[in-house]
Amino acid sequence: MTATLEAPASNLSNAQATDLSLLVDLEARWENLRIYQPTTSGMPTTLKELHQKQKAYEAFFAKLVAYNKEYRPAHVPELLLNNASRLGLWCWKMRDLQLQVQHDSPAHFPVHLLEKAYRWADRVADRMKTGRVVRPTLSSNIRSAIQALEELARWCDNLARVTPES
Repeated sequence: MTATLEAPASNLSNAQATDLSLLVDLEARWENLRIYQPTTSGMPTTLKELHQKQKAYEAFFAKLVAYNKEYRPAHVPELLLNNASRLGLWCWKMRDLQLQVQHDSPAHFPVHLLEKAYRWADRVADRMKTGRVVRPTLSSNIRSAIQALEELARWCDNLARVTPES
């Protein structure tokens, strides 16, 4: 699942944009934890890891229900960010959302959102047999997150232009 905004972020109130920013980061956290990562011992996931995934999902789902009860348009998860065009569009939307919340005190650094964006970019690059995007060293301020999302969106846009995808 990935986040989709049904309306431009600029049409959201500050409170809604802040809540949506927190929601998409919780969603990204859960998605990042869901990715299968084999252990060094070859053993299945530990009970502690399973609990961590479950808690991440419960936090995301509780926030999703509360958000969709309070706001319109509702947050609707998108199924795939599996090509440069889709990922680029999503990165632009997430950048716009972060731009809107950057001056709010409850705004936080979207670490999970950025990890999700780079994870999908790596998958797109591998699928298209092109070089992966370089991950910058980020500070923990929201401005660096905005810049990273914008650079990633541009990378996707350029990749989509060079090699059109179906």
